[in-house]
Amino acid sequence: MLKKLRDYEQILAAMAGEDRPLTPEQLLSVRTHIAFFQHERLVHELVMILFAILSVGGIFFFAAIPQIPVFCLDLLFFALLIPYVKHYYGLENGVQRLYDLYDRLEKL
Repeated sequence: MLKKLRDYEQILAAMAGEDRPLTPEQLLSVRTHIAFFQHERLVHELVMILFAILSVGGIFFFAAIPQIPVFCLDLLFFALLIPYVKHYYGLENGVQRLYDLYDRLEKL
């Protein structure tokens, strides 16, 4: 995603001084990439929600059955949840930047 963002920012910077608009095929390519990243964002959101539910469920399970293996399992869920939240945050911000770049490219 970061490579695509840099590519589109370079296109935008190069075209800022020109009066030549993007072709419909180029705009369609940008929209297609946005759709791919939206799909990836949705999948990661669902996985993140699953790990959040498992983490909270693990807390309740540990409260009901306070044993070391249950606690270790809950720690594992939290250890996986934190990177998923960070990754999803980056995806969300990247897609928002793509929306902004697309709007600016479309106005050219």
